[in-house]
Amino acid sequence: MGLMMNFDRDTRTALTAGALKAAAAKNWRDVTLFDIAEAAGRAIGDFAPATTSDALDAIETGFDAAAAQGLKAVDRTQKVRDRLFDILMRRFEAMEAHRLAVLSIDAAIAADPGAVAQLHLRHVRAARWALTLAGLEADGVAGAARAQGLAVMIGQARQAWRLDIDGDFAKTMASLDKNLRRAEETFGRFGGFEGKPAEQP
Repeated sequence: MGLMMNFDRDTRTALTAGALKAAAAKNWRDVTLFDIAEAAGRAIGDFAPATTSDALDAIETGFDAAAAQGLKAVDRTQKVRDRLFDILMRRFEAMEAHRLAVLSIDAAIAADPGAVAQLHLRHVRAARWALTLAGLEADGVAGAARAQGLAVMIGQARQAWRLDIDGDFAKTMASLDKNLRRAEETFGRFGGFEGKPAEQP
């Protein structure tokens, strides 16, 4: 993730696009950085010293960015649960546009315990970003605990999304809704969830 910050926006965009195109074309296990560079129409040296793992970071960061599209402020008339639901569904909608690539990537990750652990860390980063967009504390001990819990929910919803072959997000939404409601009921204000929306001025 830190390496991505050293690339300019155009290079990150090219790395992301190339990785998604390569992943859609063949099993991610077989994808090399040369494949990604060719798919992106760039010289491999443009991505030095990236690895395919860095390319996955770039992809997930792109999905995080998509979750923020259209947001200009925290809507405190919504329950926290609803804010998080809407934000995370934007992320899954961005993933849906690249379903073949993500399925290829996820299949490769499932066969590698180390990659599974890395994906969880990417979900933790996605959770911290979603919490920030929803107006919740994402730093410190409380923020870290919230991020870990939300990361697990993202992972479970991702499993459901893989089964949503009709493109209607029914299983994805059901997973998110169930887990967010459970968190609201279990942790309430302690977890940053509010019992009801803020009063309209």
